[in-house]
Amino acid sequence: MKSPKTEEGKKPTKERIFDVSLDLFSQKGFDAVSVREIAREVGIRESSIYNHYKSKEAILDAIIDYFKSELSQSGLPEEEDAALMEQGPEVFFNVGASAYINQINTPQMEKIWRLVSIETYHNQKIRDFFKKELLEEPITIWEDVFQTMIEKNMIKPLNPRTLAYEYFSFIIFLFFEYFVLKYDEDFNSFMDLALKRLGNHTEFLLESIKI
Repeated sequence: MKSPKTEEGKKPTKERIFDVSLDLFSQKGFDAVSVREIAREVGIRESSIYNHYKSKEAILDAIIDYFKSELSQSGLPEEEDAALMEQGPEVFFNVGASAYINQINTPQMEKIWRLVSIETYHNQKIRDFFKKELLEEPITIWEDVFQTMIEKNMIKPLNPRTLAYEYFSFIIFLFFEYFVLKYDEDFNSFMDLALKRLGNHTEFLLESIKI
């Protein structure tokens, strides 16, 4: 059986730089990691880093771009969303909860979520990214979802923006609970627990607003 290091050594150098940088950034924070340390862990000269990335910031940009790409591909196609909606809000939200958990239930994405949670406090670029991509846009998406449910007479005619905040705020709570407070605890068991808790929260919310 091939060891992880053997498999890692077969990756292109740029990909290994990416992986090592993500490991180090998610453990120590962006500012605490030097290009020299990245090069040493990859097993190349420091100057060789610049053949692939023009700066340490460019590596961080590549990580965030990868994160955005993975998030954008994690949703269901529009026609599947519509089909789920026709099956009722319970089905729609249960599938949506599973999709959310699956977004972070991979080693690579776990590290990026952790990195984002670290850097949000003092990195303006990451803070802006978090605000736009992980707060404002999801709230707008869920507002549209609740508005559609209101129009389909599935739920009470309440303020869809407020409903979006009520639903998504619990997801943000789960994010901070794990990636800030409980990051060193068992990941798989947390994911199982998070999915169950998100399901319970969704059920409670829907029971309160269903017609």
